[in-house]
Amino acid sequence: GEVCITQYADGPATPLVDEWVDFRAAAHASAVGKALLAQLGPEGRKDHLSRHRAARFTAHTITRQEDLFRQLDTRRPGAPLLDLQEYAVGTVCAAVPITSGPNAECLALSIPAPDPHRLGQAARILRSEAAAVLLALIVAGTGSGAVPAAPRSEGGAGEPGGVLITAT
Repeated sequence: GEVCITQYADGPATPLVDEWVDFRAAAHASAVGKALLAQLGPEGRKDHLSRHRAARFTAHTITRQEDLFRQLDTRRPGAPLLDLQEYAVGTVCAAVPITSGPNAECLALSIPAPDPHRLGQAARILRSEAAAVLLALIVAGTGSGAVPAAPRSEGGAGEPGGVLITAT
């Protein structure tokens, strides 16, 4: 599978994460990538990592396959997957895996300041609202199977940026 951003929204206080490394090559270091990898079996994960080496992007990046798999496999069911400055210094992210069809998908949010309290609160809201957001996307015709390049839409000030991600 490959990481594909299908929808996103941002606001003045919450700009999109600068994709300085293609998310397909950074699944091990991003919340979105981890949420997708968590939905794959061991062979699917190994296949992805054989094509995209786990490079170190910051001092916090997990690069050992064993450590990454342990993190993915020991989280509580439904718990968000986190990126605590693993992809980019100064940005923290959370993602929640969702199921709506044959593809691995997730909803994610990013917060530009490393504020664990704000991220924890936003992750809890994301987790509790994931089904409603997914339903809204499906009804709008932008859920599973959406085109990879989605138009930009503006969120409200102070809201975390959000994305719908699909593994293809």
